[in-house]
Amino acid sequence: MHEYHEAIHIIEHACEEAAKQGKNKVTKINLVIGESSGYSADSIRMHFEDAVKGTICEGAEITARTVKTMLRCPNCHELFARRPFHFDCPHCGTDGVPSEVGKEMSIESVECE
Repeated sequence: MHEYHEAIHIIEHACEEAAKQGKNKVTKINLVIGESSGYSADSIRMHFEDAVKGTICEGAEITARTVKTMLRCPNCHELFARRPFHFDCPHCGTDGVPSEVGKEMSIESVECE
């Protein structure tokens, strides 16, 4: 259900961005979604399609760039990609801890005409 609220937020933001640019049609919205964000691009698209009717975003394409979940080594401070059932740093072998990389859900850009 949080995807529905996020879709509403995306529509509101895109409409505001179009107004700032003096445009009256949103054609494309580019998202960034982390693997560990809890959001599904497909679910956001589905809710977006339902909620967008009658707005300047109707018909806009939504793209989503996925960001891999990254761990940070508490020893050498390197960021590295999380692998299933493996949490060890490839540089020093210390178990990594969660970082903020891969938890994001944001609007990267809005294209208008």
